[in-house]
Amino acid sequence: MKTVIRGGRVYDRAGDIHRPPLRDVILVDDRILSVGEPGEQAATDIARAASNGQPDARVIDATGKLVIPGLVNAHYHSYDVLSKGRFEDMPFDVWMLHSQPAYWGKRSKAELRARTLLGALEALRHGITTIQDMNSLVPQDEETLDTILSAYAEVGIRVVFSIAVRDLAALDIEPFLPAGIPPDVAALINGKPGDAKADIAFIRAQLARRNLLPRRLHWAIGPSGPQRCSTELLEGLAAISAEFDLPVLTHTYETRAQLAKARTAYDKFGGSYVRYMREIGLLTHRTTLAHGVYLSRPEIDELARVGAGVVHNPLANLKLKNGTAPLIDFKRAGVNLALGCDNCSCSDCQNLFQAMKMYALLAQGMDGEPANVFACDAIDAATIGSARAVGLSGQVGELKAGMKADLALIDLSDYAYQPFNSVARQMVYGETGRGVDTVMVDGEVVLSGGKPVNVNWHSFRGELAEIMTKADADYAALAKRNAPAVPYLLEAARNVNRAPLGLNRYAGGGVKDRD
Repeated sequence: MKTVIRGGRVYDRAGDIHRPPLRDVILVDDRILSVGEPGEQAATDIARAASNGQPDARVIDATGKLVIPGLVNAHYHSYDVLSKGRFEDMPFDVWMLHSQPAYWGKRSKAELRARTLLGALEALRHGITTIQDMNSLVPQDEETLDTILSAYAEVGIRVVFSIAVRDLAALDIEPFLPAGIPPDVAALINGKPGDAKADIAFIRAQLARRNLLPRRLHWAIGPSGPQRCSTELLEGLAAISAEFDLPVLTHTYETRAQLAKARTAYDKFGGSYVRYMREIGLLTHRTTLAHGVYLSRPEIDELARVGAGVVHNPLANLKLKNGTAPLIDFKRAGVNLALGCDNCSCSDCQNLFQAMKMYALLAQGMDGEPANVFACDAIDAATIGSARAVGLSGQVGELKAGMKADLALIDLSDYAYQPFNSVARQMVYGETGRGVDTVMVDGEVVLSGGKPVNVNWHSFRGELAEIMTKADADYAALAKRNAPAVPYLLEAARNVNRAPLGLNRYAGGGVKDRD
């Protein structure tokens, strides 16, 4: 299929980011052929062929539209989409206990499909064409995996999928828990620790099947975090990453408790997860750390030295009371910075426009020096930075010849762009996703007029309502079951906040440490 997207303003980081010029974008099948001046011969030929009814040619009128690269959500978990809006005022470890309880066991195919579709559809509605789903499969079986991946194929979104694995019990990695926890409460907190050999074997088996799985699927390696995985598991995953040249995405230094654990349990590595990961071969140019709130300056410099990156998740970091990542330090060190929305139960949405605005505002509030952060930096993080983090640099995140035809059209007649002064600034500070009109993945229109093309939204809402009848009952039972553990986890959080750890990532005075 030959396509010309005619007469839109095309965002180009290297060009005029405030008033992008009018351009024609020519697509051939799933790739961008060229981005050129309006009226060039190739575009005219495609338009003429389309007007003559040739089925392999079409014109998409982008008049009054902004054409942007599809946004890339570099950190997301689809397993708790149905928990959107359920939780608030929960410290991290209390939230973890509620977001995906391992003891629930296998969920129905209908629920697996629904939660996957819902998250993907919301992403498309907000101009996201690629999501990195770090998914904990409970149970870890091929039927569950294939149901999730088939749902992604149904929507038409691009997904970088990693099977999130851990094999250490929570009590072994949680610092400052009070003494005397009853055995039944300890069992609640611990969940079901995994098995390193079984996890490695399962991932290898799925990689061997990858050509049989849906298109627009890319693989990544997803250790839950160095603090939650044995050295055996991490070394096995590092070997797979090197063998198949796959990105590694892992939670690191998300919370103050994780910093405390690093200081106390990794003393032979200088109390540093970063140094530990480097020593066992997990920290390379393929590695990206999700969150990185409590990274120290020497650790940030080490990331920059090896070419590793960070996925910033500002919405989740703040809602879960984890603090604010050192964004200015990342930028000054030259660390690749990506952007993510994280779980729907801790950010409540898959909307990178919200994340971009929060990124820019937080960065502005960290440093009084001028010329440190700009709206275009936030856009870079949500496009080229995120593309690099998920292993798709040079394929998505920019509108250039040869790259995948993943893009979005935004209506410039929306209130957010009136008056029209700066695309970059108004997109970051004013856009909510309301202006997203059309989304394409691999040159295929998957959102048109703000509505999904491949899924009937009205019918799907009816299916979702039926599924939620059981899900609501399950969540009510979950809250009751977890209640005895909550006071112990809250006390642990208070103990962590009182501990002198040398880093403060909070704006208030609740924690006295300073950098």
